[in-house]
Formats: sequence, C-alpha cells, structure tokens
Amino acid sequence: MRCVAKVAAVACALITAGVSADGHRHAGAHVHGAGYLNFAIEGRQVHIELETPGFDILGFESIRSDAQRRQLKDALQELEKDDLWSFTPAASCTLKAASASASGEHGEDHHDHHGDADGHHDSHHHSHGHDDHHGDGHHESAHMDIAATYVYECANIAGLNSISTRLFQRFANSEQLKVQGFTDAGQIAGQMSRERPEVRF
Repeated sequence: MRCVAKVAAVACALITAGVSADGHRHAGAHVHGAGYLNFAIEGRQVHIELETPGFDILGFESIRSDAQRRQLKDALQELEKDDLWSFTPAASCTLKAASASASGEHGEDHHDHHGDADGHHDSHHHSHGHDDHHGDGHHESAHMDIAATYVYECANIAGLNSISTRLFQRFANSEQLKVQGFTDAGQIAGQMSRERPEVRF
C-alpha cells in the first residue's frame, strides 16, 4: 500500500486499516491499559497516530473538576513532547508536528503543537451523558479517549528500522500498544509493552 504525503490522508488510511484489522475497535473496544499505535513511512517522513483510553493517561476517564481539567491539559502537552518516541539513531529523525486531543464525556480538549505540518484533525463529538463507571454495558461516549498524531522527518530514512516509546514510563496506567505500520517493505504488525517498549521492522 502506498501512502500519500498529506498527514490527513495518511491518518485516514491508518484509521481505515485499523478498523478493517480489528472491526470492533471504534465500536466499543475500550480496554484500560491497551491502546493503538499506527505509523506510516512516506518518503523521508514518519507519520504516527496514537489512540488510547483516557484512563491510561490520566487515571480517570471523565472531567469532573478544574483540577482534572488542568491534569488533562498537562497530559496533552506531555504527549506532544518530541522525546516521547525514539527512532533508530542512524535515521536522524526530528519532530516536525505534534497534536494531542481528548474526546468523550466531559473530555473535549485539543492541543496543536508544531502545527505547521498538520492542519487536519478528526472532529470529536461531545457527550453530555453521565458516566456510570460500570465495567460492562456502557457506551463508548461515557469514556474519554485520547488521540495524538506526530510527523517526524528523517535525514536517513533508509536507516530506520525501529520505533520505541517512553509512554509507559510517563503514564503509569498505560500497559500496551497494538502496533500496525506501513513501510516500503510492506505492512507490519506487533505490540509494544511496558516490558518491551519497542517495535522493530
């Protein structure tokens, strides 16, 4: 599969691929500790999309106080830091754009950092329902989800063969990421975890 250069189209392709690979992903699969990482390599750029339950980042999944809103704002800023993701050193990759946002009950917030290369974001629908905090039988809208996108540019893209993350170090409730990627060699699938926060390809 050949990805086009625009971030929006890459993100769309990643989301579509994620749904086809895991059909219930956007239809209620909200598992604490488990998130999704999609990436695509196009030319000298690496496009990354992170999706994770709000609980994994914040320790709660709805905003009920000003203190929690400040915590969300701080977490989104932390997610946009350029050292959250690391690449094969020989590839010499540099962050060009990062954006993090939250959606779900009382969780509507949005940040855009290094935004010159990423002008598109999916729209989020705000729910005004109440979270019953029961593990079963709830709607996805009762839970906050956090998404972030990144664009890195690599001076030596041919030297890129691994991506690692500090996500698990910085967010104690995050335990694993299901990884799907598109490279010049084809599609790859894998998993990052607290014990092994790296995927190689």
